[in-house]
Amino acid sequence: MITSNTPAWPVIDFSGGMNDFVEDGLVAANECTDVQNCICITPGRLQKRKGQTKLNSSALAAAIQGLHAFYYGGPINRKLIAAANGKVYYWDSGTSAFVQIKTGLSTTNPIMFETCVNYMVGFDGANAPFKYDGTNPVSALANAPVGQCPVLQHEKLFVITDPDTIRWSDSFAPETWPGVNEKKFDQGDGDSLTMLARYGQQVLCCKKRRIFNLMGTSLDDFRSSCPEQNYGVVGPRAGFVMEPYFYYISYQGPMFFDTLQSRNIIETKLPRTWANVNQQYLEKSVAYYNPYYNILCFAVPEGASTVPNLVLAYDVKLQGWWIFRGITPSCAIEFDSGTGEELYTGHNASGFIVKQNTGYNDIGSAIEAYWVGPNFDDKDPVRVKNFMDVFATDVSGLNTAVFKYRLNLGSWITPTVKTDIDAVRRYRLIGAKGRQYQPRFEHGTIDKDFCLSGLKSYYDKGLVK
Repeated sequence: MITSNTPAWPVIDFSGGMNDFVEDGLVAANECTDVQNCICITPGRLQKRKGQTKLNSSALAAAIQGLHAFYYGGPINRKLIAAANGKVYYWDSGTSAFVQIKTGLSTTNPIMFETCVNYMVGFDGANAPFKYDGTNPVSALANAPVGQCPVLQHEKLFVITDPDTIRWSDSFAPETWPGVNEKKFDQGDGDSLTMLARYGQQVLCCKKRRIFNLMGTSLDDFRSSCPEQNYGVVGPRAGFVMEPYFYYISYQGPMFFDTLQSRNIIETKLPRTWANVNQQYLEKSVAYYNPYYNILCFAVPEGASTVPNLVLAYDVKLQGWWIFRGITPSCAIEFDSGTGEELYTGHNASGFIVKQNTGYNDIGSAIEAYWVGPNFDDKDPVRVKNFMDVFATDVSGLNTAVFKYRLNLGSWITPTVKTDIDAVRRYRLIGAKGRQYQPRFEHGTIDKDFCLSGLKSYYDKGLVK
């Protein structure tokens, strides 16, 4: 029988996210030992992440190679640009269909875009680049070199042209490329350039294992250094800027760079999760910002997968890590449609553009979510405790997460609900004696959310055995 003197273990906050750096019994009170497709943005409230839906009902011919948000003209016009199977399209919201504007590009390389003053440009690293003003047919970007990763900085268009070299156009002249407008970064060092990023007043020129910068506004005052000599960016879409930092995926894990040095933000939280990442295919990784949750997302290939199938989501404010599965991006873009800003990802295995943060299903499939708490032993593992009653606090109407528990890291047990009064579920554990006790909540109901606000487990301290 529970009395006022019966000890209890409360869990009232979930915002610490997942921690597999320490043993299960040593994680902080607000952390978990395993999690999938759950998130806690508001301390004290654990919920399922939101779902995904297709933008285009008819798939493009192959996996998505690129996305771009193109804004032009006045009053402002907006076009969502997509690339697949070597072709480029824009989304026509009136007909809810993609309109083809360009063919003849690489069917395997990333196709990447940038917006200049009068038009957008596209590069695929294998064919002549092109320009598109939103109205007239696509045409060649005259005099521009074959390149990859276009970035506009100080009205100059920068691109990577070979593993060690970048070139750039004259200011306000994306079709003027003097031969002197080039810079090589440690040519022949065995490393290769992977991406360019506009970061403050500089261009970051990232190799796989180092980060260089290019500062200045003209050929007369350009200067370069290598502020990060230990880590680099794994691929062309593996980094993004969210001031004051540049966030990126390295072979050692997600990092942030502050103009002087990098810091690994995962090594003391999810080293075991990172150890299961497929390093051979990390160049396909995608790093992006999710504004709905205000989180950083690092999509990487897990296990034997050759494409990103695991999203490591980091809450900068609360510093918690969350694991999302079922999201498979090849690229990502935030797009302002004029009625609101949306996050879209390209599917890495089919020709669909996927709208994120909508509903509670993943393109028609249930979102399988779970949360596994600390392995509780009352800091006294030699005692065999008698675990008795468990109370789970829900938000009214969102009480369908299934509670399970296990003892001594054994099999999961599903008790029945004894009472459910005023959004508090009570479970009676029968014969639940063990040195350790671990709670778990699961939710796999399609088109439904759940919300857990707290958990309180009562126990008797038991005997030393």
